[in-house]
Amino acid sequence: MSIFRSYIIVALVILRLEEGGSFSFNLQYNRISHPHRSTTAGRVTLLRRRKRTYLDHQDGRRHDVINNLSITENCFEQTAKSYIRMMRPVTIIQAVGAFLVGRLVILTSSAASSSSIITEVPDILAASISIYLSYGAGMAMNDCADVAIDSVHEDKQHRSVASETISMRNASLFCAALSILSLIFSFSASSTGCNGFPVWSLFNLTVMALYALGLQRIFLVKNLICGYLAIAPLIGASLLGVGASNLGGDVVGKLYKLAIIGFPLQVAREILKDIEDVEVDEGTKKTLPLVIGERKSKWIAYALVAVVNGTMLLSPYFWTMFKSTPNVYALSVVIGTPMCIWASVLPLSEGQKMLKKSIYVLLLGMITALLNQAR
Repeated sequence: MSIFRSYIIVALVILRLEEGGSFSFNLQYNRISHPHRSTTAGRVTLLRRRKRTYLDHQDGRRHDVINNLSITENCFEQTAKSYIRMMRPVTIIQAVGAFLVGRLVILTSSAASSSSIITEVPDILAASISIYLSYGAGMAMNDCADVAIDSVHEDKQHRSVASETISMRNASLFCAALSILSLIFSFSASSTGCNGFPVWSLFNLTVMALYALGLQRIFLVKNLICGYLAIAPLIGASLLGVGASNLGGDVVGKLYKLAIIGFPLQVAREILKDIEDVEVDEGTKKTLPLVIGERKSKWIAYALVAVVNGTMLLSPYFWTMFKSTPNVYALSVVIGTPMCIWASVLPLSEGQKMLKKSIYVLLLGMITALLNQAR
C-alpha cells in the first residue's frame, strides 16, 4: 500500500512537471512561432494609450477655454459696470424727472389737446434718453477733471478713473461717445423740424464741459451752475416740439414757478457736498464752506430747503397745479417734507443723500399727479 501510495505521488509530480514543461514550451513556441500577435497587441495597447492621452489633453484644453471665457466675461462685466458708474445712473434720473414734469405741465395745460401726450410719446422718449446720456456725460467729465482730488478722497477713491479701473484716455472717449449719442437722440426728438431742443442740448453739454474744465473752482459759480443744470430740463421741455414761442403765458408761468423751487434745492445740496469735501477742496477750489465756514454754510443750505418746503406747503398755487384724484402730490409732500427735516439732523454725508431722496419723492409725486390729470 505504501508503494502504491508512493507511486501515485511520484506519478502526480511527474505529470505536474510535464504539464508545466509543456505549458512553458507552448508559451515559448507561441512567442517564437507567432511574434506578430504580441507585436499587434502591443501596438493596440499603445494606440489606446495615445488616444487616452489625446482625449485627456483635449479635455484639459476645453476646460482652459471655458475658464478663459469665464474670466473674459467677468472682466467685460466689471468694465461695463465701471463705465456705467461714471454716469451716476441713479442720480441723473433727477434730470429726466424734471424734464417729464415740465413736458407734462405743458401738455396738460389748456393750450394742448388731450391727445398730445400719446402723439408725443416717441419724441418724449427720445428726448429723455438724450437728457439721460448728456447728464451722464457731464458726470463722467467731472470724474476726469477731478481725478487728482478723488484719488485722495476717502469716499471717492473707488471711482472708475480715480482707482485707475478706466484709463483717462478711455474715460475721455466715453464722454465723447455719450455726448455724440445725446445729440443724435436730441435731433431724433425734434420730429417737427424745430432745432430748439438740439441747440439746448449742445449748450448744456458745453456748460458741463466748461464746469469740469475749471468753472467749478470759482467761488459760487459751481453752485449756480449745478442749480441751473437741475432746472435746465424745464427749459428743454419748453423747446421740444413747436418751441417756447407758442406756449401760453400761463404755461410759462408754471415752468418758472417749478424752477423757483428746483433751483434752491439743488444749490442747497451742492453746498452740503462742498462741506463734505472741504478738506480735499482746500487749495484747489474756492467753495462757500472754505470762505464763510462749515457751520454757516450748513445753516444756509438748510434755510434754502426750509424756504422751498414752506412755499410748497403754504402756497395754494402748487396745490392747484398738481391737483389730482387721488391727491398724489399731497402724499409726496407729506413724505418728502419730513425727509428734508430729518436730513438736517443727520450726519453730513447721510443728510445730503436723504435730501436727494426727498427730491426724488417730490418729483415722483408731481409726475404722477400730472399723469392723472392727463387721463
